[in-house]
Amino acid sequence: MLLGAGMLVMAQANGGQKSDPTSADAWRAGNTSGAGNFMSFCMPCHGAAGKGDGPLAAELDVKPRDLSNAKFMRSKPDKHLFKVIKEGGAAAGLTENMTPFGEQLSDNEIGNIVAYLRKVICKCELKKN
Repeated sequence: MLLGAGMLVMAQANGGQKSDPTSADAWRAGNTSGAGNFMSFCMPCHGAAGKGDGPLAAELDVKPRDLSNAKFMRSKPDKHLFKVIKEGGAAAGLTENMTPFGEQLSDNEIGNIVAYLRKVICKCELKKN
């Protein structure tokens, strides 16, 4: 059901325009890829570029995190990002609006989303101390 909602929202978000570089390629990548799962599960709230401006963001009482903020994302270990995606925001002391996806996604798929966040969305690596 959620996947179908994500597809519907994605179709509405890009309005059928071919100029959106994330739409067709992400869907073709499939749901084992970080890109495909990001578009299915994360984009409705976080937006295609991860800025927290997805089509459903206005309906939420807490604005979704801007995942493209490299300074913020560098401060969060992959383990933290993995936990938030798998167990939800409340499990990490964040808003309950961040849904847990551990029932829908395998650990490998969640790891691919984390890698996609680092490589494509924030274009950042974890800051090494």
